[in-house]
Amino acid sequence: MSPSTFPRRTLRGDATVYRIHTSAKSPWWFSANGGGRFDPVGTGTGACYLAETQLGAWVEVFRKNMLLPEAEIAHRSLLTVTLKRDLRLADITSPRALSFGITASLGANEQYEQSHAFAVRALEDGFEGIRYFVRHDPAQKRYGLALFAPPGVPDPSDRRWPTGSVAIPDTLIREAEQVFGYRVLPTP
Repeated sequence: MSPSTFPRRTLRGDATVYRIHTSAKSPWWFSANGGGRFDPVGTGTGACYLAETQLGAWVEVFRKNMLLPEAEIAHRSLLTVTLKRDLRLADITSPRALSFGITASLGANEQYEQSHAFAVRALEDGFEGIRYFVRHDPAQKRYGLALFAPPGVPDPSDRRWPTGSVAIPDTLIREAEQVFGYRVLPTP
């Protein structure tokens, strides 16, 4: 893989991206322990997972859990930010990725060894993250982003990772219900 030939996508600095996170914690967490699909394990770098749409962020978090207690929604927030800088991403959603041996299974396989290895190669080749199809969207219409940075929570003064979280809006809950069939169960 070479950054000059592997399909890339520029995440423009003015693009809005989304992440659903636990409200009591920072929206920015860069996982390096192998628990995330594109963690660049063993590199001293982590990956933070976002989506290009609110609904993509929703399905990344709630996955196949179709019945959600209202309390589960209440203790989470939606981060909505623009990063104000362009990031160069390895784009495994490009049809040209096939010529590098990449298939849809890299973003959907339940075992992460291959995706971890790919993340390491992408990082070594100078990519700042990976663009992929959100696994739990059967239509493959929503895109996820794994962005690379030092592992853990960044220093709050680091302006590269702005905040902007709010309670998950009712409009997003309704959209998740209509599109995917999720149901939020009221607290008794």
